[in-house]
Amino acid sequence: MMRTFIYRCPATGYNVQGEHDSGALPVPAYVLQDCLACRSFHLVDPRTGRLMADEVPRPKPPEF
Repeated sequence: MMRTFIYRCPATGYNVQGEHDSGALPVPAYVLQDCLACRSFHLVDPRTGRLMADEVPRPKPPEF
């Protein structure tokens, strides 16, 4: 079964349609998408359309 979802390209800010063929398997947490907007690759959660880069907590800068 082909699963279609929308995600936002971080380089261009455009909404991009992604696809993932999950077949009978459960939907994976992240799938690699060849972005049509910037011609780069992004790891996207096909259930939410969120990028892995958005989910990773960023370290706080050191306080002096």
